[in-house]
Amino acid sequence: MIVSFIITLFTAPLELLYWIKWLVAYVTIRFYTAFRKRRFDFYDVNALGDPIKLGYVIPPLEKELESPFPESHLQEAADEIFFYGVNSKSECLLVRIARGLNQVADAWIYLKLANGKIYNHTESMGYQQSADGNSHTFSCGRLQMHYLSPMRRWRIFYCGMLTETSGNQKDVEETVFVKFVFLWKASSDVYDCTLDSNPEGFASAMARAPWKVPFVAPVKKLDDSLNFYGQSGVITGTVCVDDGSDYEMYLFGKKLRSLGKSASIVGCKFTSFLGNTPSNGLSFQLSHVTAPYSFNNLPFGFVVDPNGTVNILKELDINMEPFAAEKHRSSFKINFSAGEQYEMRGSMTEPIVFYSGQGWSGYLELSFIEFTVGGNKGCGLILAGEVYKEPKRPAKPVPIASCPECVPLTVQFTDEASHFGEVSGGKGSSLGKLTQLSQLEKSFIVPKGIVVTTSAYEEFLTPEIHEAVKYLENIAYGKKEGDLQDACNKVSKIVEKTLLPKKICHSINEDLKDLFGDEVNQYRFAVRSSATGEDTAAMSAAGQMDTFLGIQGMKEIFAAVKKCWASQFGHIAVEYKRRNGQVLNSPMAVVIQEMVACEVSGVLFTCDPVTNNPSVITITANFGLGETVVSGSVEPDTIKLKRTNNGKLEIEEVVIGSKHQRIIMQESGGTTTEDIDEYSRNESCLSKETAQRLGKLSLKIEKYYKSSRDIEWGILNDEIYILQSRPVTNVAAETDNEIKHEFDAPLRCENEYYSVANVGEVMPGATSPLGIDLVIKCFSNILKRSAKEKGVPDNFLQSKYYSTGLLPFYNHVMITVAELMTRYGLDTAASKGFMISIFGRIIDDPDIVEYASSKCGGEDPGQSLMFNLKFYWDLFSYDFGYEKVKKYLDNYHLNYLNTDTAEDCFAALMKSGSDFDKGIEQHFEGTESSSTWNMYLFRILCHAHGRFDTDVYSDFSSLLATSSNVESANVPHAMQEVAFQIVKDISPEEFRSMSVEEAEEWLQTTTCLSGYKFRQFLKRHGHRCLKEFDVRSITWEMDAKILIKLLQSLAGVGKEELKKQDDDLSKIFSQLHVSLSFVHKCLLRFVLPNCRRAVRAREAGKSLTIKSFHHWRKGYRHLAKLMVSEGRLPDEDLIFFLTIDEIEELLETRSPSIISRANYRKKMYPILDDYKFPEIIKGNPKPINDEEESADTCEFIADLTMKGIPVSQGVTKGYARVAMSLEQASHLKPGEILITYSTDIGWSPYFPIISGVVTELGGLISHGAVVSREYGLPCVVGLQGATKRFNTGDYVLLDGKKGILQRLPKPDV
Repeated sequence: MIVSFIITLFTAPLELLYWIKWLVAYVTIRFYTAFRKRRFDFYDVNALGDPIKLGYVIPPLEKELESPFPESHLQEAADEIFFYGVNSKSECLLVRIARGLNQVADAWIYLKLANGKIYNHTESMGYQQSADGNSHTFSCGRLQMHYLSPMRRWRIFYCGMLTETSGNQKDVEETVFVKFVFLWKASSDVYDCTLDSNPEGFASAMARAPWKVPFVAPVKKLDDSLNFYGQSGVITGTVCVDDGSDYEMYLFGKKLRSLGKSASIVGCKFTSFLGNTPSNGLSFQLSHVTAPYSFNNLPFGFVVDPNGTVNILKELDINMEPFAAEKHRSSFKINFSAGEQYEMRGSMTEPIVFYSGQGWSGYLELSFIEFTVGGNKGCGLILAGEVYKEPKRPAKPVPIASCPECVPLTVQFTDEASHFGEVSGGKGSSLGKLTQLSQLEKSFIVPKGIVVTTSAYEEFLTPEIHEAVKYLENIAYGKKEGDLQDACNKVSKIVEKTLLPKKICHSINEDLKDLFGDEVNQYRFAVRSSATGEDTAAMSAAGQMDTFLGIQGMKEIFAAVKKCWASQFGHIAVEYKRRNGQVLNSPMAVVIQEMVACEVSGVLFTCDPVTNNPSVITITANFGLGETVVSGSVEPDTIKLKRTNNGKLEIEEVVIGSKHQRIIMQESGGTTTEDIDEYSRNESCLSKETAQRLGKLSLKIEKYYKSSRDIEWGILNDEIYILQSRPVTNVAAETDNEIKHEFDAPLRCENEYYSVANVGEVMPGATSPLGIDLVIKCFSNILKRSAKEKGVPDNFLQSKYYSTGLLPFYNHVMITVAELMTRYGLDTAASKGFMISIFGRIIDDPDIVEYASSKCGGEDPGQSLMFNLKFYWDLFSYDFGYEKVKKYLDNYHLNYLNTDTAEDCFAALMKSGSDFDKGIEQHFEGTESSSTWNMYLFRILCHAHGRFDTDVYSDFSSLLATSSNVESANVPHAMQEVAFQIVKDISPEEFRSMSVEEAEEWLQTTTCLSGYKFRQFLKRHGHRCLKEFDVRSITWEMDAKILIKLLQSLAGVGKEELKKQDDDLSKIFSQLHVSLSFVHKCLLRFVLPNCRRAVRAREAGKSLTIKSFHHWRKGYRHLAKLMVSEGRLPDEDLIFFLTIDEIEELLETRSPSIISRANYRKKMYPILDDYKFPEIIKGNPKPINDEEESADTCEFIADLTMKGIPVSQGVTKGYARVAMSLEQASHLKPGEILITYSTDIGWSPYFPIISGVVTELGGLISHGAVVSREYGLPCVVGLQGATKRFNTGDYVLLDGKKGILQRLPKPDV
């Protein structure tokens, strides 16, 4: 008693001090947050007409937060992006990039596979913007991460070397080549770690710590350090190790974004638990942080429960046992509170240590954990570490060069202005940077030269040229009829004959004389086109415009400059730009560079050009100038170098090419081709020593540019000349797996059940990306608004950043089974009736029922009086407003069809986002009421029978089948009426003898009754069609040919029937299997007519919904037409393979990457559309007809298989087209596989329509290989005799990964 009294006596003042500090901290926090607006409070489903608040358009702040911050932010704060994920197989991924000043960054990678292999990497090197100018890309070394849609979808890409260790042999390390492509998709709303997220807990943590200034709470420091937000999500994608098979992974985890001030976290010690229980979807981020003189054991983080609700962490108590010397694991116990109380127990492995130099300077220990929480097993990571100090920052940040406002007509390679693509174009800016590097390195030479700038090009353009270009644009964009090639030739000729202004001639002359003296006319030059945007990762434009070699004399130089400018209007160049959505008359520079009579020349890749393995350097070489290697006209020598772990280079392979010819410079100017003697052909033109010199130099160039490079080089008198350096264009290319899954909804857990029941009939096959985007955004808003109005608490309908209700997988729309089964309670008559409405049967699978039971929780919270009153009002009034809504939609003025520009049309479409909600709400209300009345009907039958069995099911179906005057049933009936009327007006033989076009014209113009009925049919049902929810689909109104063909089949077939009426109820009751009492009959007499009425309302509402989507369809088709007319899209159909976000970005930027991705989706769409799924699927949905189309798995039946060199990966099947000339190639059909001897630039127009390329000649950098990689086509070269051994029409498999061409049996039609 005395001891207790003494302890109380001494601790009471401390306790009082704690509460005083707590009160001060709490009041200060409340004051800080009183006048602040929440940063993610963007959306409001009731903000009709506002595309941002309704979620149709991404808020600018979300884009800003998800993008790399400017250098000014990095001077005092962090800029860090972090992803992690785990699954039940103990697989794990962690990737993190932290940016610093002067383009420096840290990268962490931790990858654990199910086989126990661990791959990790820590890197600190130059941070580079992506080569395609994508301003929202985070990159460090070979790790790249960027958002596809802010807060919703990210892409994570790595292609490089990682350290491999085994779980039981951690001391044995091996460096291996790893390539992974993952997509992260949000599965929760945002947890924003602000002061008001846990004021009580934060005040308590501050009260436990000493303060520098008495009674002044360090809230400002806490606020500065808490600039942090996170989301739960899934990570899905593929991993490939050492060019092996792709390994698919599906992980559950988090995205964390840290932007806090570095000074505020100095001295912090932190412990974070990141985990997930894949069996039920519980996920969490639990953190304890202690900072000197600020806070002690401050809890922050969040828990996402199995229903998707984000609960903020309030309390956290962590107990971890230290590692014993003889043990490799340690245990821990955690108690935490977030929405409810949790207890977690588990064990952790020995840590891996990562060091951070950017964002914060310190260390982090990473351990893999396995645990149990709430009876469910899970796994995750512990991140524990300490922040020593602020990151080291340079005394003077490197100034960011800016493009000069006044651009001279010409610049020399040594001028800083030449570094800007806006001034010098792609080639010119690269040569300017290479020249700067050569002056620093002194180990190579860049031949001197100048750039005739884009400013000179603007000066050169005349009204005549502008007029000709305008005519060309009108032809190219479909505004006028005409021959595109003739229009191209017309512009080129005008450009070539236009005089070069004297001041441009003077500037060229003066700059060249400054470099080469008065003897400039004795030098020979290469004059090359250098367009803006050329030689980038997004759009290489390889070989699209002209180069002139061996040009001598000013007059010839001036003429060559004009020819270069004219070449951007060549047919091939114009088609290339048109297909990539670029302006035809783009700013263009010209490079004039001294030619070097190289003894040996070639091309070097700093990574494998096919697999992108960075440990392999590939050099191709030939005697003379490099044009033979670049063009692929000869088979060059190939030398492969291997990068070792210690940074050295070793010769791995030398392959002697046939190299029968070389190109050399002529003394009189120009170049000539000559044969190579037999001895030289059989010898390597490049020594191993020189190859290693080239390899070492290429690594310096790669480091300077901070990306894998494609380098043109030459050797003269043992000196290395670097002639060009461009990015390897296919390093981070999209994959088939990525395109298939990019719009997949996130799984809540591994045991979730999905179904295509009902929705698979309403939305059959694959839906276009734009169709999915519109349906999900529109339906989501209406469902959320409805739930809000009815006072229904529904966690899944509160989501802002992920799809709910309708869930796309492989572009097929599905629904979740458990939520449907438990919507009206579990195992109730109402729920059974609802299941029958959706699935056509009772779902009684024990596993599904058990899972649904766990989601239901067995609780019935009941409903308020107001809710019940509204429910019953809606049950009887759902169709009261039908005629009013129908009239509104029928008379709706489509303002967006009157717009003249794509931007105006898009803006008008976005404002109309909620204009059609009433029609769709009518369908939802009718569907809901129909389901409710069906449930009442089902319950009456069950009650009358005393049980549920096949008799109840049979009678239930019979009663529902007795409804008449249903909108959807009117379609075949009305068609039949037209057919019968045609027989009365003309003979069926005469109608069938007409062509489809003739029959359509007759029906549209005839005064006969059949014509009137046909036109009335189109007026009522013309907005309907197959896949009618997809705005891409062609409606009957837009193309009635399918109806005409059907009418020709129907004419004269069958007998005219009387219109169906509802049967007498007494007659119906007498035919039932269930015995009905008087009360049950009375109830049915009341319920059944309401069931019929509800069915009619549901189908009529569906017609209104489709009418709404048809209004959108017209709008987006008009937008597509405008975008094509403005050169933003190559064809109108491509708009349906874009999302709304991408359309907006395309209108702002003309990004060729977006066009490329849309083309890839369009190419993959038929494959997705062909997929079939089981009715109910557990876990990640997989199509039942998805087979890996590889030479390994395809059954060998064919009589011929040939193996060549794989130069562009991918696998495809199709019909072969053997073409030895362009004339034969003109017969190519979409999807065919081209087999030819070789290709050059003239074949390029056919690449967009083919599905693969096979050539007898060629190599890694031949035309066919380069263009195939750019288009993502499988390509195999070196198949000698293929054009003779395969025939047009053969059905073949082309495996671009294994280099196999195989003849297969033709598929059954």
